Amino acid sequence: MEPLGTILTDKARENKSKPYLYFLDKEVSYEGINACANQMANVFAELGVVKEAHVALILPNCPEYLYCWFGLAKLGAVSVTINSQFRGESLEYLIKASDSKLVVVASDFLGQYEEIAAKIGGIDRVIFDTSGQVVNDSKSLNKLFDQSPTTPPANIPLIRDIDPLIITLTSGTTGLPKLVRNSHRAYITAAQDLVSCAELSAQDCIYSALPLYHVNPQVYCVLSALVANASVVVAPRFSASKFWDDIRKYQATAFSYVGAVLPILLAQPQYPSDRDAPARKCFGGGAPKEVYEKVSQRFGVEVLEMYGMSETGTWNTINKPGKGKAGTVGQARDGFEVKIFDDMDDELPPGKIGEIVIRPTKPYIMFDGYYKSPEETLKCSANWWFHTGDLGKVDDEGYYYFCGRKKESIRRGGENISPYEIEREVNKHPAVAESAAFGIADPVMEEEIEVAIVLHPGHKVTPGEIIAWCETRLPKFMMPRYIEFMEKLPKSASEKVQKVALKERGLTANTWDRQKHS
Repeated sequence: MEPLGTILTDKARENKSKPYLYFLDKEVSYEGINACANQMANVFAELGVVKEAHVALILPNCPEYLYCWFGLAKLGAVSVTINSQFRGESLEYLIKASDSKLVVVASDFLGQYEEIAAKIGGIDRVIFDTSGQVVNDSKSLNKLFDQSPTTPPANIPLIRDIDPLIITLTSGTTGLPKLVRNSHRAYITAAQDLVSCAELSAQDCIYSALPLYHVNPQVYCVLSALVANASVVVAPRFSASKFWDDIRKYQATAFSYVGAVLPILLAQPQYPSDRDAPARKCFGGGAPKEVYEKVSQRFGVEVLEMYGMSETGTWNTINKPGKGKAGTVGQARDGFEVKIFDDMDDELPPGKIGEIVIRPTKPYIMFDGYYKSPEETLKCSANWWFHTGDLGKVDDEGYYYFCGRKKESIRRGGENISPYEIEREVNKHPAVAESAAFGIADPVMEEEIEVAIVLHPGHKVTPGEIIAWCETRLPKFMMPRYIEFMEKLPKSASEKVQKVALKERGLTANTWDRQKHS
C-alpha cells in the first residue's frame, strides 16, 4: 500500500479537475488539493519539519486543515490533531507530551495558546488567520503559504505506509488524555474498508459537520471520499437548522454522525420535505434502536451503525446496507477478530454481556501504541487482545451490541471525557475539598456531566460560582450541567470513590441544573 501523500498525488492525476472538497462557497478539485498540499509541504520543509517530526494543529474546520495534514503526510511528518477547546494545563500537557516541534494555531485560538506559550518555551509556532488575511507576524501561515510553490517538496526520504501518520487524543479515566498514534496503513485501510462495506463510489458526496480533529471525519469522510474518488463537504460546524439545507445544496449522498447528531436532527420540526434530501445513508456510532428506526422512517436515510476506537483501526463492526439490525453495532469488519470476554478473559457465549476485546488479523491496521506510554499500552493488551473497556454482547448471527462502558469515562455529544480533568479543575476552587464527575444518561447528548462536590468545613459556594470557575478552565464540551453538594462521597474500603453508585443514584431533589438557570 502507498502512503497518503503518494495516494493523493495519484488521485489528482486520475481525477484532475473533479471536485474533491467543498467548504462554504469554496470548491477545491483533486488537482487543487494536491497542489495545496504541496504548497503546505514546502512551507513546513522551510520551517525545518522533517520525516516523523510532530506538528500540532489547533485549527477550526477549514480547507487549510486538510492542506496541513496532507502536506505533512507528503513529508512523512506526523499531524497531532488537538481539540481546539483545550486550554491551560491540558493544552500545555498535550503539546509537551506529543513532542510537537511546531504548533499551527488559528487566530481564533491564539489567546488560549498564548496563555501557555511561556511554559512550552522552545516550541515554534505559526499563525493561520481564519479571516484569510495576512497577519502582521513573521510566522504567518497565510503569507508563507501564498509564497510557496505548488511543486512537490524536494529531497524527501522514503515514506512507508507503516510509518506514523497522525496522533489523535483519547480520554483516560484516571488521567490526562492518551495520545494514539496511527500509521498511514491503518487509516487508509479503514477508509478503503468503509468504502467497500458502505458501498460508496465515485458518484458519492460525503458530508461532515464534525470537527476535523476527530477520527470520525478524518477517516469516515475525508479519506473515504479520497479513496473512493468521491467528494467531501466539510462544514464549519454542526448546525441542526442548516443541516438538511447543506445536504441539498451540495447534493450530499451520505454523512457521518456521532451520538448527539441524530437525536438533535430528530428533535427539529417536521417538514413534508424531510424525505426529499439526496442523502440515503449515514455512518458513525451512537444510534440506539429507537433512533436508528426513526431516522430511517422520517428521513429515508439508512443508518450504518458502527463500533470502534481510534486505537483499534478506527472502526471494527458495521451494519452493512440492506443487512442492518436496529439496536446493534453490526458485524465484525474483515481483518479483525471481535470477541466478548469475562473478567478472566474467557470467551462468553452469545447473549452474555462481557468486555469487548479486539485484535487484528492483518499487520499494522491498528494503532502502534499510546505514544511514549508503554505501560498504558500494556494495560490494554492482556493475553494478546486489546481490551476496550466497553461492555457488549453478540447474538447467534454475529451482530454485536454495545452495552455501556466498563471504564468511568463520560460520553457526551460524541466526546469521550475524562472525569479526572473536570475534577482536577473543580478541586482547585478554594471552597472544594473533593469532587467526583460522572455521566448522567441523556436522550440527546448520550450523557450529561454531573459533579458531586464536598466542601471544606465552614466554606460556602453556589453552583453558579462553580460553573463560572469552570468556564475559564475547561473546554465547553467538559462543562458540567449538574452540580450537587454532598456531605461525603460514597467510597469503597480502599477509599476509592464509587462513581457507579453515584450514577445509579442519579438526579435528586438537591441536584442543580445549569440549563434551568441559564
